[in-house]
Amino acid sequence: MDKIIIFESATDSLKTFARLMAEGFREIGCQVLLADMQDVDKAREAVYGFASPGKTAALFFNHAGMNLLTKQRDIIWNELDVDCYDYIVDHPMYYHAAIIFPIRRLTFLCVDEYHQKFIERFYGGKVRSFFLPLAGIRSRRPAIPFEERSMDVLFTGAYLVDDSTEYHVQGLGEGLKQIWLDCYDLLCTDTSLTLEAGMERCLGQRGAKLPEEDLRDMIRLFQDMDGILRSRARAEVIRTLANADVKVHIYGEGWQFLDCKQENLILHERIPFDETIPLIADAKIVLNVMPWFKSGVHDRVYSAMLNESVCLTDGSEFVARTLTDGREALIYSLEHLQALPDKVRNYLQHPKELREVAARGYAYARDAQTWRHRAVRLADIIKGK
Repeated sequence: MDKIIIFESATDSLKTFARLMAEGFREIGCQVLLADMQDVDKAREAVYGFASPGKTAALFFNHAGMNLLTKQRDIIWNELDVDCYDYIVDHPMYYHAAIIFPIRRLTFLCVDEYHQKFIERFYGGKVRSFFLPLAGIRSRRPAIPFEERSMDVLFTGAYLVDDSTEYHVQGLGEGLKQIWLDCYDLLCTDTSLTLEAGMERCLGQRGAKLPEEDLRDMIRLFQDMDGILRSRARAEVIRTLANADVKVHIYGEGWQFLDCKQENLILHERIPFDETIPLIADAKIVLNVMPWFKSGVHDRVYSAMLNESVCLTDGSEFVARTLTDGREALIYSLEHLQALPDKVRNYLQHPKELREVAARGYAYARDAQTWRHRAVRLADIIKGK
């Protein structure tokens, strides 16, 4: 196939990813149609004019564009015999309706290996899935020399004040409520576990084993726990640094409500995703807290590297296989946060070592972790390689 239709999402980060994937596919010689769902009639007309039945692929980000229909209300992708790929950047438990959407040839691209395993386990035979990690973005502005950068430590992202477990268990029966609370306590203690692994362990401790479909639906019932765990992890990391007098520049909302030494948080308003990339290029250390990816990686990791900043991130199984602490990045543990402030201070006090980590990270990401690399990999998947 030498034609691909790429749909832009309304989410600004996903819109950027779509445009960069389009650039990557053009660079490797593919014809690309970049479309969106703001004007459905215009999108439908463009797809009909571009697609060659049986010789075209379509790429969606979080299924934006996947539900494009013909005027007769049929699925356009089935009519045109198009191979469809949905790049989902969150856990599949959020996307049950998309996964069972009746497209004949539908493949999911997952940013975490456990997300792919979830689809294989609970939707086996219905759709294909592949692991395709997020990639990084390099600023297009002139590079700022490392020693002249204005921020020692930068974090971009919001703090969602959402730590009331009682609110989230409202409406659950007593048995489900206790399982929810036990699972949450377990995951706060053992941060290496996925939500589904934590839930199965809690059920097993009660001698319970659910049929696969019931377990899947129970995980979906508990999906709001994912957001609370993300928010809690971010809060703990930032609080640990601030209370140890490590100053952090933060672009994102809600942080004025965090219970910590606020004088060490240099707060800025939330800005659009594209504007965070030049900020990353103006920081020595870019902090990342994984969104409960247990065998994946956030785009912030590779964007830090591609902008010759030092990525400071918690780990995952995928990170452990591909990065080495002190070589391409600085890696910390959510379960040993007491060591984090000294780690940051020690590297800031040794700028030569910090620059060397940044240089090695840049070389690694430049050679393997750009959106062009993802386009090449997806092209191989489309070709069946």
